[in-house]
Amino acid sequence: MSRSHESVAKLVAATGGTSTCTIVDVLDGLGLAESVLPPGLRARTDAVELTFGIAYTVSWVPVHKGGRIHDPSPSTWQQVREFLVPDVRDGHEMVYVAGAGDVLTHAALAGGMSLTYLLEQVGFKAAVLGGAVRDEAIVRALTRPVVASNAIPTDTQGSYRVAATGTQCRIGDVRIHTGDWVFIDGNGIVVVPDEHVEEVLRRAAEVERVEAEILARVRAGERLPEIVDAGGRI
Repeated sequence: MSRSHESVAKLVAATGGTSTCTIVDVLDGLGLAESVLPPGLRARTDAVELTFGIAYTVSWVPVHKGGRIHDPSPSTWQQVREFLVPDVRDGHEMVYVAGAGDVLTHAALAGGMSLTYLLEQVGFKAAVLGGAVRDEAIVRALTRPVVASNAIPTDTQGSYRVAATGTQCRIGDVRIHTGDWVFIDGNGIVVVPDEHVEEVLRRAAEVERVEAEILARVRAGERLPEIVDAGGRI
């Protein structure tokens, strides 16, 4: 059961405005690895302030022929329909996360129409695609973050299908489970397991406090090497 978005939002506010950099430092200190999504993924919209929410996952897999080559294949709409997550009526606390294993750069996992629907009507706080996006002009006009590898005209119909929704997916080396917490800013995307999110954010608040003090001392003219030697943090 995921922590409430309200409780996590309070912890984020207590950090004074943390970043994915600080979250990663804390995760490293806790020995939690493989939390950062691949660096080729970046925001395709102008929204770069920290956005976070509960992951709702869509898992894509390649389409393979059936056991009998004479049998008709399912229509592509039947194979991909579930990526619009029709069972989700209110996504306002969630981040839509779609993955197909390795980052899928040769086909779009969503386009402008579907992302407009998911973000504006269903209300997802953001969309993270483990691959490409299409309809760049429409996507760029959206006011909520859309993360993808690249823009491309080709979609997935006929070559990929939706294997599962609301369970888990993989993007690169990171496996994201529905219920994990996803944090997005201009530095990248970090996934935090639900059971660790409160501790991570409490530690992040302390890190942000200490680093704010260090930055103030540097701006006041102190030398950073001596500050780090004395405090053991950079």
